Amino acid sequence: MNYIIIIFCLLLVILNRVNPKSAILLTIFMLPSYLIRFNVLGIPSTLLEVTILITFLNWLFNNRKFLFTKKKEKIEKQAYPFGWEMILILVISFIAVFIGGLNSSALGVFKAYFFEPLLLVILILNNFRNEKGIKQIISALALSSLIVSILAIWQKITGQFISNDFWAQAETRRVVSFYGYPNAVALFIGPLIPLMFGDFLSRWKEKTKLKNIFYQIFLLVCIVSGLLAIYFAKSKGALIALALTLLIIIFIKLKNKIKLIILGLMIIIVPTFIYFQKDWINFKLQTSLSWQVRQLQWHETITMLTDGNFFWGSGLANYQNKIKPYHQEGFFFNKDADPDFRMKVVFGDDQNYRDVRWQPLEIYLYPHNIFLNFWTEIGFIGMLLFIWVIVKFLILSFKYYRQEKNNKNGSLSLALFASMIVIVIHGLVDVPYFKNDLSALFWIIISLLAIIKVSKKYGKNKFN
Repeated sequence: MNYIIIIFCLLLVILNRVNPKSAILLTIFMLPSYLIRFNVLGIPSTLLEVTILITFLNWLFNNRKFLFTKKKEKIEKQAYPFGWEMILILVISFIAVFIGGLNSSALGVFKAYFFEPLLLVILILNNFRNEKGIKQIISALALSSLIVSILAIWQKITGQFISNDFWAQAETRRVVSFYGYPNAVALFIGPLIPLMFGDFLSRWKEKTKLKNIFYQIFLLVCIVSGLLAIYFAKSKGALIALALTLLIIIFIKLKNKIKLIILGLMIIIVPTFIYFQKDWINFKLQTSLSWQVRQLQWHETITMLTDGNFFWGSGLANYQNKIKPYHQEGFFFNKDADPDFRMKVVFGDDQNYRDVRWQPLEIYLYPHNIFLNFWTEIGFIGMLLFIWVIVKFLILSFKYYRQEKNNKNGSLSLALFASMIVIVIHGLVDVPYFKNDLSALFWIIISLLAIIKVSKKYGKNKFN
């Protein structure tokens, strides 16, 4: 394995020298390669990390004269979009390393989830500065999602390569693709569905060419296979996120009069439904294991945060240690919807009944909520900063869509808007950032909007 990695690194160096853009696209395509882990001089590393670092160092070397020498001629410089936010996030996340105990785990999280993804932003913004670059990046992501999806579909058909026996059984099968658990498949592919569909629509408006038709077919295959992979992973969070995002996009595309009618109906129908169906809604929530687990996680996390950890959180890679004093080992779960469940558990004398319904509760790495995830890891200010980045992204992407909604560029802006909405909605019940591929994907999506922002304002000039 070590020899293969060394050979890969050498070939990557050559590719960087010959065609730097292709090396960056390869890096983006290889987001799931963080699963290939090894040690470099005793330091834990991943193939994705090495790929990012080699590619960034090559760019740094190629631009050393521009970056590190004083030139007499005047050079027009541009600030990075989201530049001050990136600097603050780096500073805050580095402080969180010390809050987390200044250990190898905290440092590893810092470099993998904050430092290296921001290196990728620098690479993208200095090499892709127009619509063509955006589509090249989406193409690399689409191909990556296709490979993940193909393995997931194969697992659904055969049950092979699923290490968890429960998920491998035909009756309870949930695909995991290259990952260790089903939701990882949906967390990676979910935000890519709107991106691929937006690219498909933007190319639909171009003049028909044979090459373009083949690529559109490729995108359709990626979209369908991605949706199948999410469905076979049985990720309710991702499916709900995609469905709600689709409804939001449809609503945005409607005429204003129709929007007002729909809003009026929703104001009447939604509260009425909740009022008359509150027993049914409560029943569904009480008999959902995943909801009950999430609810307990959030309660424990909020208790921990309000008990002297409000400002700093737990620190990077320290959530499990901090939450231990507040964690309950398990709970009684009404898995068969028994109407007398509470009475039998509290006052009944059937110990077997209690044992069967006792659900152990493990301590997860993160509290499975996008806001609580950031709050615990990088503190209250860090959470607010990420909320600012997300809100700013949504406002800008929607603004650019409104400005160009009648042409192909509007489709890309709306696709980016939808992609971030998927991340936020799914993130309400999961962890859409704190994983190597997901943190990189988050900042790639930010970079795509930054390309649009800069190309609209400055054209195709270089960043400083």
